[in-house]
Amino acid sequence: MVIVLPDGHPLVTGSPEGTPLRLAQLRDESWVTILAGHAAREQLDRAAGGAGFTPRIRFQTASYDLAQALVGTGYGVALVSRLALTRVPGTTHRPLTDPPLHRDLHAVTRSDTALTPLADVFCALLLDVAAELKDAWPSQG
Repeated sequence: MVIVLPDGHPLVTGSPEGTPLRLAQLRDESWVTILAGHAAREQLDRAAGGAGFTPRIRFQTASYDLAQALVGTGYGVALVSRLALTRVPGTTHRPLTDPPLHRDLHAVTRSDTALTPLADVFCALLLDVAAELKDAWPSQG
């Protein structure tokens, strides 16, 4: 999970590219979040509570793309899965180190059945992305 901020945000302009953030640094921000009841939103609410604050929700959506687009307009900040991260004009993302949040992704296949070519490609893609993530952020396992 990464924090998406507007390009002109003080945490972006006042630190080198890729500087990790602590969630507590974002306690006074307006948030663009995934809808209440979704796992990602529950994860944000729990982590923010652990950091001593309740996120001030400015907008809720079911779309990570819309959330990032709103961040690009300066509407707020967002917590986004790295797999859903897109390069939206006007946004910068930073890794979150305290607390280090992540989401698990599983692929289940039957051992007694051969995969279709498409399923085989999909599983290979998941393994490639997992390896990239592990190499990019080894401190998060």
